[in-house]
Amino acid sequence: MNHKNIIDGELLSKMLIGGFSNLSHNIEYLNEINIFPVSDGDTGTNMKNTFGGGISVLKAEPSFFNTFSTFVKGILISSRGNSGFILSQFFLGIHEQTKGKDTVSVADLSSALPYACQKVYAAILKPVEGTMLTVMHEGINKMLLRINEKNSIIDFFDILAGEMFICVKETLNQMDILRDNNVLDSGAVGLFLIFDGMKRVLHNDLQHFDCKLSNLPERRKVFVKGISFFRYCTEFTLRMHDVRSKDDFVNILTKRGDSIAVSVDEGILKLHIHTNKPEYLIDEFSKYGVFTAKKVDDLFQTQEFEGLKLRKHKGFAIVVFTYGEGNAAILEQLGADIAFSVPFDHYPTEEELKKLLDGFIKENLIIFSDNKEMYEKLKNIQCSLNLQNLYVADSDTLSKTLFILSSLIYSDKFKDIIKSIEKLKKHFVFQTSIRATIKNNHVQYSGNLGEKIITKVNFLETLNAVADEKTLEPYSSVVVIGGKYCKPIDIDIIQAYFEKNNNIEFTYLDGLQHHCDFIIGAY
Repeated sequence: MNHKNIIDGELLSKMLIGGFSNLSHNIEYLNEINIFPVSDGDTGTNMKNTFGGGISVLKAEPSFFNTFSTFVKGILISSRGNSGFILSQFFLGIHEQTKGKDTVSVADLSSALPYACQKVYAAILKPVEGTMLTVMHEGINKMLLRINEKNSIIDFFDILAGEMFICVKETLNQMDILRDNNVLDSGAVGLFLIFDGMKRVLHNDLQHFDCKLSNLPERRKVFVKGISFFRYCTEFTLRMHDVRSKDDFVNILTKRGDSIAVSVDEGILKLHIHTNKPEYLIDEFSKYGVFTAKKVDDLFQTQEFEGLKLRKHKGFAIVVFTYGEGNAAILEQLGADIAFSVPFDHYPTEEELKKLLDGFIKENLIIFSDNKEMYEKLKNIQCSLNLQNLYVADSDTLSKTLFILSSLIYSDKFKDIIKSIEKLKKHFVFQTSIRATIKNNHVQYSGNLGEKIITKVNFLETLNAVADEKTLEPYSSVVVIGGKYCKPIDIDIIQAYFEKNNNIEFTYLDGLQHHCDFIIGAY
């Protein structure tokens, strides 16, 4: 057992190798549970390749800083995927805070790890909790509450690995996608494995942590997830001609995709993004410097996507474009083979939509959209391609899409589906929406009734104005889809409002759309 209260270069080298060994032992499990941000089955591989890039150049010198420098340069060059990017930035942050130190103590690590965590959060455009980010900052914060100047290096890593493991197990209930598939976050488990492996070296423990033998959750056989709206995982490293700030690049990238991570260090730009236009992005960034590495992976070519292509219908597929992850899940439950959740504030071009349809275009295809602008673009695609096997349903609102899909449950042939949709055109679908905004420090509610916008201070008054009995008199079914930020008290008001009317069949759904608090549809 190590009784030192410091880590020098030689001990650091052994600890990093131990972390890599522990991680590598569990790659198959990490890939198997990989589901967020996309289920492409490569988080374990990406973390191994990233960390392995540092191990491959590692030299055990007496100085902690010198040993760590070669390792960090290696993982920065080798970082792969979202998880690899986060991992490389975390260790870069530790490196920056231990600059010039021949040895590090518990006090040194206690200041370096929180700094490294902040560096990671600064690099991620939209940090998502319930991932390795949560395990990183919560594990470190909880460890710091238990550590003092009397604790040894062994105590430090024992407590850190223990707190990280507790946080890892909690990820199952921190994201719907993880809970639905009964899995932990893959990157979070990988981060724990690295620090658990480093801890084992301090104890001279030659055993690996084995995820498959540790009663960790096993992924459900039935996969619950819509495919990512952005098709290409794109990452590159660029040596800049003239140094720019990270914010300059963030402004360019904001509406180009998701899973965006950007870092600028010593004239080197590293970027990770999921996008539908990788070639344009790479061409645009070429003017800022010289690429030292670049990689584009098609997320439609993964084993997981092949599984998603197993159809619910024989001889045709139904594809839906909608705003809101909850809406996408609902529409898949109603019979869509794939429901693309379009990111908030993203307005896809016809070219983007074509790329997303590529995986289905050779078969009979029925396409739905939940808004007029996207519906018109899809109709243009249908006309320009002049394909007889492609049919765009007349569904330019979310309510129309929901009601039409609900009515098609018992149809099982492509031509019969089209005939049913054509007949349903005669049925009028009513849709309105309610959105809460803050004005002069007061909440006000706005709802639309046809072309007219109605604004009230009271939520119930707004509801009465846009969905009163006279308006809904011709309809027998009402569905209300709640947005991402709707208030529970307003949900209760809506349910009580509609359930008092015995002539209407009422349903409430969690749509999680960003652009409004409630969408009310009637059929």
